[in-house]
Amino acid sequence: MRTLRTLALTGLMTLSAPAWAGDFVDTRLSFAFADDNVFANSGETTPNSPTARFGGGLQNTQFYDNFNTRFSGFETLSNIVLYKRMPAFFEGLTTEAAFTVLVLENPSGDISLRDNSSYIRLQYRPQGWGENEGLSLTGFPVSADRFRLGYAYRISWGGSGVFTTRAAQAGVPGAKLQLTRDRWYAYAGAKTALVFNDLIKEQESLYGFMAGAGWDVLETLRLEAGGGYFQKGIVPGLAAQSVRAPVNSAGVSAQGVYHVGVPVGTSIDFRLYKNDPDVYQRFFAPEQYPGGLSYSVSLEGSYLVQTLSDPDVFGRTVPQGATALALQARAKWNYWRFHLLGLYRSLSFIQFEVPGLPPFSEFPKGTEVSPEMFLAAGADYNIPAWHLTPGFIIGVQQPSSFRSPDPLLGGNIPPQGFTGTRTVVVRDVSTLSILPTTCGPTNSICLAEPILSAKGTFRWDLSETVATVGELYYTYDPNRTTFRDDAVGIAQPSFQMPHALGFNLLLQARF
Repeated sequence: MRTLRTLALTGLMTLSAPAWAGDFVDTRLSFAFADDNVFANSGETTPNSPTARFGGGLQNTQFYDNFNTRFSGFETLSNIVLYKRMPAFFEGLTTEAAFTVLVLENPSGDISLRDNSSYIRLQYRPQGWGENEGLSLTGFPVSADRFRLGYAYRISWGGSGVFTTRAAQAGVPGAKLQLTRDRWYAYAGAKTALVFNDLIKEQESLYGFMAGAGWDVLETLRLEAGGGYFQKGIVPGLAAQSVRAPVNSAGVSAQGVYHVGVPVGTSIDFRLYKNDPDVYQRFFAPEQYPGGLSYSVSLEGSYLVQTLSDPDVFGRTVPQGATALALQARAKWNYWRFHLLGLYRSLSFIQFEVPGLPPFSEFPKGTEVSPEMFLAAGADYNIPAWHLTPGFIIGVQQPSSFRSPDPLLGGNIPPQGFTGTRTVVVRDVSTLSILPTTCGPTNSICLAEPILSAKGTFRWDLSETVATVGELYYTYDPNRTTFRDDAVGIAQPSFQMPHALGFNLLLQARF
């Protein structure tokens, strides 16, 4: 980290040089005044909900927000990009390199620096090929996290986290070889990670391999597919008992996109940063309304599998499947925009990078597992004279959950004070809500219930780089729980008020 900071500061000092070698790219400033639940005060809910304050984060977002980015939208960040592109000494070959550092301000006020997929690329274009065609080799010296599988960021996989958090400190470098022609492309690549082996008490190299292709069957139809295989080390708990149980994973993803009047886009968190005066990237171009009808519809699916420890047979590993589906539809008609978003994720897909729940373990026999599903729709209307865009979004989500086996039927014995079977709601990776044992006048088993959300929005563009954003949202979540002591002093889960009313007011700049 100290070396990274030194290099970043060195890059800052070069910004005054007359040559185009570097700049701050994709800078985002967010000044927010927000309250995720005006019905609650500090200490009354889990997670805690302080009263209105300056600042915000993931707690101020809804399940349908930020589907194609890893950020919440409340961050203040920038990217230092030291970029150079030069023709090689050999005909048809071009070289380019970018040293990219993400500068992220933490809620505490500290600044963190991390590599944002710096790269070196060799691009070869044979004579007679188009400007965007060629064979390229890209090397990622520190982190290849932007080289991923999948297409919507929420269900993408194969980034640095695929080797689990045990590889995060060392970084995950990699390489990608891609052939691009006018109507199709194909690529292959690899990644490596250093992960501690609990059996030999030393770090070992783990490998990942990726490949994929895409084809514009028609001017309006693109088909894409990719797959990968990754090693994840061994099960730490079994290694402590001198048992070597390897954890390996593999999977495939595919997508079909039908688009009329709009190009096929990708998440900005997939793209590699560059700063080239000949090919200038604008990350915050104002929305264009050319008139008429344009639309795109995409359907994406992934199936993954990985080996995890069998909780019912000591020392054995078993395969665990994971699935995800995403439907995205967007349309623009004159100054109207409409969008529809649907998602399906199995619990094993949500926990794929952990991996498993509990970590490195398959669910015990008899566990009832339910996937996450949601559907959201919205629209907005642009008023050009005022540079104002009001809109709304509504959505319903069935959160993922699992219910432990009943001990009387041979399941695992629950901890002291937790009698009977339990339903646990999984909101995101390892974000859990434990429901009470029984519900309602009939004392039936508590199950995860649907979550409803509605949000009104407005965006007022003050310039090409600065905008004011407002959101007022209501959420009905009957799965909210906290822990309270029972009659004998044992903490037990109990339901909280399901209604929440929140707001976000933001002044945002991006340049």
